[in-house]
Amino acid sequence: MVNLFNLLGKMKVEPSSEQPLGVRQRAMLQILLENRDGLTADDLAAKLNVTRAAVHQHLVALQRAGFVRRRDFVKTKGRPGHIYAITDEGVHQFPKRYDWFSELLLGVLSERLTGEELSEELNRLGKRIGKKLAVELETLSHDARIEKVAATLNDLGYVARASDDGDVIEAFNCVYHHLAAEHPQVCEFDLALLESAVGIRPAHQSCMVRGGKSCCFLFTKKSG
Repeated sequence: MVNLFNLLGKMKVEPSSEQPLGVRQRAMLQILLENRDGLTADDLAAKLNVTRAAVHQHLVALQRAGFVRRRDFVKTKGRPGHIYAITDEGVHQFPKRYDWFSELLLGVLSERLTGEELSEELNRLGKRIGKKLAVELETLSHDARIEKVAATLNDLGYVARASDDGDVIEAFNCVYHHLAAEHPQVCEFDLALLESAVGIRPAHQSCMVRGGKSCCFLFTKKSG
C-alpha cells in the first residue's frame, strides 16, 4: 500500500471533501473547536439545549470517527464528568481553502519566471515526488504499476482509473482545475510525476483544461 505521507514528505493531504456529519454533530464539533480545553457532556447539553443522553449519543459517534477524544474525570459543581475535546481530525472537518493561496504563489512565480522556466520548476517538483513513488513500485509489472499509480491519484483527490490493458490512466476531475486554466504549465507537474513513477513519459491525449471530458494519459510500453 502506497504511504502518501512518505510519498509527499511533510505535505498534508487534505480530504477532497469533509466527512458527512449531522447538523447536531457539526454544531457540537464547532463548540468544541471554540473550547479547545474541552467540555463536559453537561456543558455541551446546556450549550446545545438538548438532553445529556442525546449528547452522549452524538459523542459516541464522534469518538468512533476519531473527531473527539475523552479525557479524565473532572470535578464540577454537579456530578463529576469526563472532559471531551476535539481532535486534529475533528478540526480537519471544517472547510479549508488552499486554492486561492496556491493561485497567489503561482501568480508570483509566473511574474518572476518565463513560461518555460515555470514548466521546468513544476517538472522538477513532479519528478521529485514521482521518484519517491517509484521506489515503492519498482518490483511491480508495468500493468500493476499503472494500477497503483491510478490508486495513488485517487488518494490525492482525483477520480481516476487505469485501463485493463495497463496503457492508460484516465482522470475525470482535476484537483487544481482553476490553477491549470490560469497557468497551463501546471499540467507539467502531473506529466513529470507520472513519468518518474511509471518510467515512461505519457502522452497527454486529452485534457479537461483544453476542453476534454477527462484527462487521459497514454503509456506506450517499452519494447523488449
